[in-house]
Amino acid sequence: MKGKKDLITKIAYACGDIYGGGSFLIVGLLLLAFLTKVEGLSGTWAGIIIFIGKAWDAVTDPVMGILSDRTKSKFGRRRVYFLLGAVPVFASWVLLWHSFGITGDAAKIVYYTAAFMFFSTAFTIVMVPYNAILADMIKDYDKRSAFTGIRLSFSAGAAILSGIVPGLITGAFESQKTGYLVMALLFGFVFALSWLAVFFGTWENTATRSHENSFTFREWFSVFKNRSFRIYSMIFVFSQMAIDIAMAAAVFYLSTALQKDHLFVPAMAAILIVQLLFIVIFSAVSQKSGKKIPGIISALIWIAASIFIFAFTPKTPDILIVAVCSFIGIGAAGCNLVSWSILPDITDVDELMTGKRREGLYSGVSTFLRKFSGGIAVGAAGLMLDVFRYDEEAVSMGIIEPVTLIGIKLLFCAVPSLFLIAMLIVLRKYRLGKKEFALMQEVLETYRQRKEAVMLNAEQASVCEQITGVGQHDLFMKDNPSA
Repeated sequence: MKGKKDLITKIAYACGDIYGGGSFLIVGLLLLAFLTKVEGLSGTWAGIIIFIGKAWDAVTDPVMGILSDRTKSKFGRRRVYFLLGAVPVFASWVLLWHSFGITGDAAKIVYYTAAFMFFSTAFTIVMVPYNAILADMIKDYDKRSAFTGIRLSFSAGAAILSGIVPGLITGAFESQKTGYLVMALLFGFVFALSWLAVFFGTWENTATRSHENSFTFREWFSVFKNRSFRIYSMIFVFSQMAIDIAMAAAVFYLSTALQKDHLFVPAMAAILIVQLLFIVIFSAVSQKSGKKIPGIISALIWIAASIFIFAFTPKTPDILIVAVCSFIGIGAAGCNLVSWSILPDITDVDELMTGKRREGLYSGVSTFLRKFSGGIAVGAAGLMLDVFRYDEEAVSMGIIEPVTLIGIKLLFCAVPSLFLIAMLIVLRKYRLGKKEFALMQEVLETYRQRKEAVMLNAEQASVCEQITGVGQHDLFMKDNPSA
């Protein structure tokens, strides 16, 4: 019975990433193309719209993180926002993909900037508490990996549908605008429904105390005193920017560099199906060998595949293009698993440093870094399209300048590879493995029982200093306002 209940909880928890993975993929794949190809905006303005929306997250994400740490309700600190956020999730998604007859570039720029800011805010309302709740629900290292594996499996499954179905829907209508509206209504309903499943199927540790101090920017920046978080944030940003740029550039690579529009759906399906398969594989690997190994293996495979993809031409057989592109799915699987499975452990390191449970704060900062880096990536991709003299009208007539061809290839292959190399360099410095986690939990359990600083033995002191970046005499500084 307990096993069945655990499975139901895992599934309910994982439903949140139907929205997290699905909406992010659709935005990454289609928003830049939608704004340029359907709404007729320049690549630069499309990139600016996305960047402004991400910059807005600098306000909303940290505030939401701290707010969720301090919320008191009969539904808990986090779960109440899954219920409250369902309607904004639906409304913001519909508004993002339909301009309701607005004409003129200036008016469209204002409208879509506001719409994207609304979408970003709705995303923040649900995803910041969602990213924080696992550390409160589960304390075991391997169980956290198992929950994260199920979550990412749902995310990958949603991504498969999100990578295929929107294109089928929009292509089924004579008017692309009508197609995008139908897509928005359908997916908006599914996304909102997923949060009701999370609300009713998850739980919180009611013994966890809310964090009471008033908000200060000093507190927000205090997370970067945590050595493990500093390293994690770089791993997170580099890996996710590789994914975001590749996804944003995929449609342009296939339609322009290879002149094979018809391969977009099968190529994305191959990437996402392989990603789903390898999330399951890498989840098992991480539970056995630690959370760094999947990141290393996946990044190296993706980089190797990119070398072959760069050499493809319009004469390359379709089956070979789809097959090699599918290896990007292996890379994305490992990068995502590393990014999301490490985060709950980081909040335990913070408790070691401060004596506080600040999952919401760390989730808020991480969500901001995720969205802001994604905004920079997609915004830069839009700007680079203009730099490479991409012209939709010329491309539709088969006129492709050499600089456009090489530029799009670099954008899809070389730029993600550079970010993956940076991630691998930083990943080597991450020290919180299974052994270190177990020692940290021993110290934390002693502290939770005594409610006072703990005397450490030599091994514990060495590990704690490595993962926190501070000496043992600076641990459990709960009365330090900057902690």
